[in-house]
Parts: sequence; C-alpha cells; structure tokens
Amino acid sequence: MRITIKKDDISEVLSRIQGLTGKKTSLAITENVLVKTLENSVTLTATDLETGFEGVYPAEVQNPGEIAINSRKFSEIVKNFPTEDIHIQELENKWIEISSQNVEYHLVGMDPEEFPTVPKVDDIDLTVVPSAAFKKMIDKSIIVTVGGNEKRAHLTGVFFTFLEKESQKMVRMVSTDLKRLSKVDCLCGENASFPEETSVIIPKKGLGEIHKFLENEGNVEIGIKENHFIVKKENEYAIINLMDGKFPPYEELLQTDPEYDIVFDRSKLMMMMRRMTILTSDDYRGVIFHFNNDEFTIRTVNAILGESKETMQITYDGEPREIAFNPKYFLEAIGFISEDMVILNIKDDVNPCIVRGEKDLDYLNIIMPMKI
Repeated sequence: MRITIKKDDISEVLSRIQGLTGKKTSLAITENVLVKTLENSVTLTATDLETGFEGVYPAEVQNPGEIAINSRKFSEIVKNFPTEDIHIQELENKWIEISSQNVEYHLVGMDPEEFPTVPKVDDIDLTVVPSAAFKKMIDKSIIVTVGGNEKRAHLTGVFFTFLEKESQKMVRMVSTDLKRLSKVDCLCGENASFPEETSVIIPKKGLGEIHKFLENEGNVEIGIKENHFIVKKENEYAIINLMDGKFPPYEELLQTDPEYDIVFDRSKLMMMMRRMTILTSDDYRGVIFHFNNDEFTIRTVNAILGESKETMQITYDGEPREIAFNPKYFLEAIGFISEDMVILNIKDDVNPCIVRGEKDLDYLNIIMPMKI
C-alpha cells in the first residue's frame, strides 16, 4: 500500500479513537488502527471489541492495500508532523514508512487479516436527531456512574427507548446507580422511522466514546441493528454491542405532586451546594436540608474537618422538614439545567427528590435521601 493523506484530514479522528485503541483487550491488535484504501480515500477502523468506529477520509492512492498500525504512535506522529502532506507506504515484513521530504518514520505493523471485523450498517432504518441534543443526552446519562466491579446491565448501561407521546416522536435515555436516576428526552422529526426493537440497554462506556465524535451542530442518525446500537454521520459511524438484561420499571418515579414543589433560583442554589461540599468527604458525604417558614437551611457536620451552615430565603409554608442528601448529585443535576429557576419536588425523608427545570420537563433527576 502507498498513499498520501492530509494531516488535517486525519489528525483529529486519530486523537478521538484513542479511547478505543487504548483499552486493554484479549487481542493485542485492537491497539492498532486499520487503514484500508478505497478508490480516492481510505477508511480508518478502530475497536475495543465492544465499540467499533469507522470513518472514510480523502487520500491520494498510489497503490491499494491495508495496514494495521499502532494507533497511539500513529496519532502522535501525525499530530506533530511538520508538513500537511503525509506519505504512508507498506514495506517488507509489515513494516510501515511514514514520511515527507525531511522526515521519516519506520514502524512495525501487524497483520491486517487479524483485525476484528466491525459490523457494517447498510440496509437499516435510521432516525435523525440533532447532534448537539443527542450529545447532551449522553452527557446527562453517563454522569450517573457506578464504581468497582459492578456487572449489572441496568447500572453499567443506559436504558434507551423510542417513544411516541402525544403525537410526538422522541428518544429517551434513562440511567441509574440506585441512589439517583436521570431521565432525558429528545424530540425527533415527524417522519422519524422507529425500529421494531424499541428498548435496549447501551453500555455507558460505549456512549462515552461515541460522545467524542458528536458535533455541536448538524444532525446524526441513530438506530438499532440486531444486537448493536448505531450512530452515523456523513462519513463516520460508531457501533456499540448492546447489553443483555432488563431495566427496572421507573415510570412511576417520574410523577410529581405540585403540592411538594419548591422553587429555587438556580444560580444561588448551585453556589450554596458548592459551598456545602467543601467540608464533605468520602466518609461524610451528606448534608442536612431543613425547610421551615419560608427559609431553607443547609448544614454539614464533618467530625474530621469541621462544620458549616447556610440559610436562603424561599417560598415555603409547609410543615418543617429535615432531610439528608448528597449535594454532589444536586450539583451534577442542576449543572445541566439551563433555566434560571429550578424546582425541587421534596415530599419527605423516605421518598426521592425530583429535580427539574421550571418549564423544561425533558430532563429531570431523581435523588434518593440519605439516612441521618
């Protein structure tokens, strides 16, 4: 194989696929990117065996062929290459030369025949969604994470479903770690084509990799093919292996009783929560919310670091209440709300608090109270 390719055409994509090729798998070749020629272009393919990526980029093809080249080193070379034109050719015994007039690298390649197959996405119905909105959906979902060696699909994955609600077509993502739950909806066009399989569980790690390829403008196409979730742009697509398992019922948790709505200034509440986290730690994560006579008080007591207390005036005429929460969850939830006012729907110290914007119901968070 011998090609000439532009630095600007591949530098960014090589950087973005490092999350895939940098993962340890049972196959050493997944640390490589597969470069394969087409008529006037090349395909770059990467996979970690759970998530795959393929993109097509312009190139001048002198001799056709395919090579498997170490992804990290290839990316570093391209990023720091002194000229726009990069010449790549295969030598004997899988050696690869990357050069220009004044620079020359020789890297050991691997057998491209050993590279895992990334499924193609031809002949399937895809649904168009705004790229920026879909990117934000992923942001709001994958922030709800579990640590350790958790294997349960409903905790390590995101529940994804196609919905038709009040004559509107939408996609929904739901994510939970049992202590909180995030629900986010995104409207699709009226002519959106939904597949027969409407509900699946997608690994959060795979969605995190897909997030890197999404732009803040334009549209992307999404769909389901057999046991794969697909996200496609004009010249690129990513494909994720779906997870086996069943997501627990959650719909009843989304219901709110207006009687327990408390309205807050988003910015003030955000700063208040941030100040309260200063004295929290892994052993002392909770803060106490106290509501009484149009007054909201937060206090935290940390036996090692100290204590803090802050009060805010609000509109509240209910019974006095005292409930403990993890303020980090509120910071993450409120951080994704763009409205000036947010609503906390708090019933008691047993039921979860529902956090949402004053007008936008497409995104809400459910946060479980802590034991005092």
